[in-house]
Amino acid sequence: VKNQHGAGVVLDFEELSGGAMPGYARFLHLLRADLPKGSQLVLTAPAGDSNWDLGKLGRIADHVIFMAYDQHWQGGQPGPIAAQNWFVREVERARAAIGPDKLIVALGNYGYDWHDGGADALTVEEAWLAAHDSGANVEFDPASGTPYFGYEDDGSQHQIALLDAATAWNQMQALGQLGLKDVALWRLGSEDSGFWNDLSAFRHGTRPDLSHPSELINSDIEGSGELLRITATPAAGLRSVRFDADGMIRDEQYQRLPTPYVVHRAGANDPKRIALTFDDGPDAIWTPKILRILKAAHVPGTFFVVGENALAHPALLNQIIDQGGELGSHTYTHPNLAKDTPAETRLELNTTQRLVEAYTGRRMTLFRAPYFGDAEPTTADELGPAAAAQAAGYTIVGLHVDPNDWMRPGTDAIVKQVLTQIHQVTPDRSENVILLHDGGGDRAQTVAALPQIIHALKAQGYYFVTASELVGVPPAQAMPRVSGSDLAAVRTDVAIFLVLAGLSITLGWIFYLAISLGIARAVIMAALAWWQSRKRRAEPPQFLPSVSVIIPAYNEERVIAASIARVLASDYPALDVIVADDGSKDRTSACVAEAFGDDPRVRLLTLVNGGKAAALNRALKDAQGEVIIALDADTQFEAETIRRLARWFADPE
Repeated sequence: VKNQHGAGVVLDFEELSGGAMPGYARFLHLLRADLPKGSQLVLTAPAGDSNWDLGKLGRIADHVIFMAYDQHWQGGQPGPIAAQNWFVREVERARAAIGPDKLIVALGNYGYDWHDGGADALTVEEAWLAAHDSGANVEFDPASGTPYFGYEDDGSQHQIALLDAATAWNQMQALGQLGLKDVALWRLGSEDSGFWNDLSAFRHGTRPDLSHPSELINSDIEGSGELLRITATPAAGLRSVRFDADGMIRDEQYQRLPTPYVVHRAGANDPKRIALTFDDGPDAIWTPKILRILKAAHVPGTFFVVGENALAHPALLNQIIDQGGELGSHTYTHPNLAKDTPAETRLELNTTQRLVEAYTGRRMTLFRAPYFGDAEPTTADELGPAAAAQAAGYTIVGLHVDPNDWMRPGTDAIVKQVLTQIHQVTPDRSENVILLHDGGGDRAQTVAALPQIIHALKAQGYYFVTASELVGVPPAQAMPRVSGSDLAAVRTDVAIFLVLAGLSITLGWIFYLAISLGIARAVIMAALAWWQSRKRRAEPPQFLPSVSVIIPAYNEERVIAASIARVLASDYPALDVIVADDGSKDRTSACVAEAFGDDPRVRLLTLVNGGKAAALNRALKDAQGEVIIALDADTQFEAETIRRLARWFADPE
């Protein structure tokens, strides 16, 4: 805590037996004594467990997070996760034992699915999806104040209990009546999107709008494979609730359940088919080496190219196609598309497409977004760009086999990771697509690992195809030739992109030339400085004229005294210091008078504000020195500065 500058610690020890509680209390006392001064000690404690001495824990800790849920839990029988009457009873017990000032009540927002003798924990969005896919109606139990539903799937009976925004609101209402305002959420990411409307309304004394629940995090992944097609985008649900006179929700009905992204995966028909894919190229050094390895092994590759990298390498793009490989788009500048606007995303896709069409006469139909995680996209950051690319006519290529070769873990580590992951195939998880990199940095380890990977997999009965061939699409169809009206536009684009490539190359050489000239200049200047340092220098003149130092000042009370003191500390004799206060509105003159009023070397002129030039001209009239030096009030002179400046006035010319 001290090293991390933390505010304290939260201890979440659950399922402690009654016999462990005395030892736990002793441990907390020792921990409290060793924590840095001012640190907070916060504990969690479960509801419905008499082994936990809430009063003792409340006396030790700064706060206790009371987990007011799991009335029925995964290891027990089906039932409400936190019935309203149980919730109120447990919170009242905790309030009495711990006190309202230290009590933080954690509200549950999730579900349990009891089936086949066990139970699975669900997020609220997963529970909604289960109800949607099974056609079950989500009912509101008035006795417990919680929603539930059930369905049968392949002979298994599923009973699902849920805590959603309606239950959270009723719980918050109960907390308000008990004078409790501090709440926590279990667990972040599993909650009903309406929970945040509840919280806002709870803080402001209004009623929440829960009418449009949304699937914000969940996604419905169907099928197996690493080529993806988004078959549905999120759609908000429709929910109505009925409040009683006290503001409690007495009924909840889902007229329409929210639905998430639906992603269909394909390409896992044959676990022995492998697609080698390469991101971030082409690169003038590494891509040719990889192509030579693939050609020697008679293996095709799928290259997801970055447009700005491809601009200067039309020959490499055509070589990939000529060797039986295919190209896919990896955007033009490799941005995080989740942070781009729709217009920027379209520009990234269109520019890369036009570039490849101009150089190869073929159109790309494959796409992989930069920073795309794998073949299980679950967040809007992953699915949003994929949906935009699909709308533009692309097929999304994910991946499961990722040795992180871009991190350069070593050749052996790359080979080992690929072979290990390939063998982890299951009915629900394919391992057909390998991700490697031919650009974006030093790829020597990737080049060294590639022939070993190919040899090892061939020896085990695997064979290699392009990514599009995983779903039965041949390269000619995956990269169709440009024809018709588009052909004329492509021919125009060729000239444009060649000019851009030439400009890029020219600018690169200018950049290198500028660096070379800069280095040469630095070397020459260093040589001249060394040569000059070997010459005997003339002795500076010995000349000590009388010197007046003028310091114009305006609102400089913070620095004026220090500046004058530094001047007076000079090793120059008989200085005449004139401070020209140009109508300051602060205590500039007062500071000078207080600090140097008795010093005959310092004279203070307190003037009407007329500007710095006027103040200098007025001080010049009173200056008596042969040499006059003016400096700003915030300038700090070294002891020898005045001597070194004045000596060069020995020559009157």
